Amino acid sequence: MAIKIPIIGIDNSGKTSIVKTFQREFKALSKLKPTKGIERTKINFLDKEIVIWDLGGQSKLRQKHIKKAEINFSDIDECFYVIDIQDQSSFNDAINYFQAVRVAILEYSPEAKINIVINKLDPGMELDADTMRLAETVGQKFVEMAKPLEADIFHTSIFNPISVIHALSKALMGNSILMDNFGVIFSEFVEKNNFQENIDFIIIYSENFVEIGSYFASSVDQEMMKNVAPELFSSFESKKVELNMADFSLQTGPTSIQISRFTHSKRKFFLSIGYNNVTTTNPEEILAKTTALKEEVQKIMLYF
Repeated sequence: MAIKIPIIGIDNSGKTSIVKTFQREFKALSKLKPTKGIERTKINFLDKEIVIWDLGGQSKLRQKHIKKAEINFSDIDECFYVIDIQDQSSFNDAINYFQAVRVAILEYSPEAKINIVINKLDPGMELDADTMRLAETVGQKFVEMAKPLEADIFHTSIFNPISVIHALSKALMGNSILMDNFGVIFSEFVEKNNFQENIDFIIIYSENFVEIGSYFASSVDQEMMKNVAPELFSSFESKKVELNMADFSLQTGPTSIQISRFTHSKRKFFLSIGYNNVTTTNPEEILAKTTALKEEVQKIMLYF
């Protein structure tokens, strides 16, 4: 049976753009039209068939979705509620619809988790203190409204595709313990080796670009990740990493990325480590110590 993950929100919040960005269908973004009814997208991941239900957000459609709540909100473990942080005039509608969605989920999937997606937080906006206070306030308000349902908050922008992949991957994984463990290990690796000023990020991706685990330095901004994403994607999609069984390196701006390919249960995974060329005086030290990190990663994969 396919796993159903609804992505919900009012019109123009960016739901379909998030789905297309996750699939790296960037050319489709300029041609999008308002979703009519429900669009379903199938994703095969780790022997699971996942179907993302993109529920159209126009007023009449929202009413239909709630009337058919038993169909739309039954048998779900995770869902996404998307909010356009750039359109404050839409907040009241977003709140009212969320309250109706919450009631429906409590009735038909009371154990489900809601992922609050603060969308259109575009590169550069995170540097504005007022914008970030607004994003924090809005996110916390929706988390409070979601109770007793569990809720997480994610910040996304289609201009930083890595943020979208990060937000959606945990729900697709269905195994937050594994992802959390990787986060702890990566943080400990950075701290133990005093790489706080050097390493910008550590990410494990599956071959179809679902994130398995990650670490992001507090200094990393969206603009940097926006620039990293195209190089990272093109390297994977052009099979450069697959052809080179050894570690593979690439560079974009001040960021160098070391990618290691490994297999587990006949599946391919990629460990990507990004470090800052400006602050890193001895990159060989980072590369040497990542060997031990790769071994630890593969040990954890035994539980996967």
